Amino acid sequence: MSCNTVTFKRGSSFSASMVWNPEPGGIANLVGVTVTSSIIDTQQNEYDLTCTVAPGGLSVAFVYPGSTADWALGSAKWDIKFLNGGTVFYSETMRIDLIGQVTA
Repeated sequence: MSCNTVTFKRGSSFSASMVWNPEPGGIANLVGVTVTSSIIDTQQNEYDLTCTVAPGGLSVAFVYPGSTADWALGSAKWDIKFLNGGTVFYSETMRIDLIGQVTA
């Protein structure tokens, strides 16, 4: 997985999605794979995301169930962990540029 830095306004609802693109000889889909994910802000606060694998296992929805109003501004880190049986693998680390909102 490859991703540029994305901009996100603190205080907004956080949600994202990922499409699984199987590689030859790799896992065909994410059915039965445990997917977990967290975002860590610039103050090292960790925010666990709710991860839902779609039926068929070709996409995952990520949602932060709480408020993002207190997330520290700056460059946050985000990755995704996949657990398939006893094998663990991770996505690349993505960056989220957390900025403040203009309108109160």
